[in-house]
Amino acid sequence: MLFTARDLALTAGFKTTAKFTNEMHRNDLPFGTGVRVGNTKRYGALDLAKAIVMSRLRAFRIPVAQHKALIDLIDETALASALDQFEAGAVECVLVAIPSWDELDDYSGVFVSREAALEALSEADFILIDVGDVTQAHLQGVI
Repeated sequence: MLFTARDLALTAGFKTTAKFTNEMHRNDLPFGTGVRVGNTKRYGALDLAKAIVMSRLRAFRIPVAQHKALIDLIDETALASALDQFEAGAVECVLVAIPSWDELDDYSGVFVSREAALEALSEADFILIDVGDVTQAHLQGVI
């Protein structure tokens, strides 16, 4: 399923699409180029997951100017793979963990089990974000 910039804007917590796209271009936010459909662009589930992360970062009052650096810590390939596995029912959840202090070496930022996330939380401080359930609700048309 493809999502419009409006879907991403509302998911990320912006009141208007114009404000979201303005922030996206101003801060070079890491959203894909999208697929052109008519006169609009459509985005995939990976971009929706990034918008969910942005929403949680905004809830923590982290400025949008810092979102790019934090979202870039997440391995996009691992996140896309985890979302595909979640959609197929092969994993229980998709959790994104953003280190709250320092970057970690060899770190993907994606967990597909709550036990692994809890183990990582015992070793370091993270902002833990569940992107699987919200992404799945969007894909099923619930939201």
